[in-house]
Amino acid sequence: MQNDILKNIETLNKAAMESAKRLGDINMRTFEKLAQRNLEAAADYLDGSVQQFKLMGEAKDVQAAVTEQTRLSTELNEKFVEHAKKTAQVLNEVKGELSDWAQDGMKAVGNGSKKAA
Repeated sequence: MQNDILKNIETLNKAAMESAKRLGDINMRTFEKLAQRNLEAAADYLDGSVQQFKLMGEAKDVQAAVTEQTRLSTELNEKFVEHAKKTAQVLNEVKGELSDWAQDGMKAVGNGSKKAA
């Protein structure tokens, strides 16, 4: 009787540790992907700033400066829309992984309670 109880506890503990490890792996991959997205966005911001300073130094008149700034702003907006789409894609992937993880956890709980009964 006690051996059965201890085996059940050991099985549940192993399942809990595997589940926690899997969640940690999902979180780490998510962090890495989002950190990469942030680095790419920051690089685009810096590049845009450098281009604007360069533009201001090379502009021959106000109209040319305004035209070039409009062009630069449009380019940067397009880049950041793309960054937002890629970030949403990462979050959608994570949503699926977390959903699978939660469903697997619920199955394990259901199987564990059946064995205990």
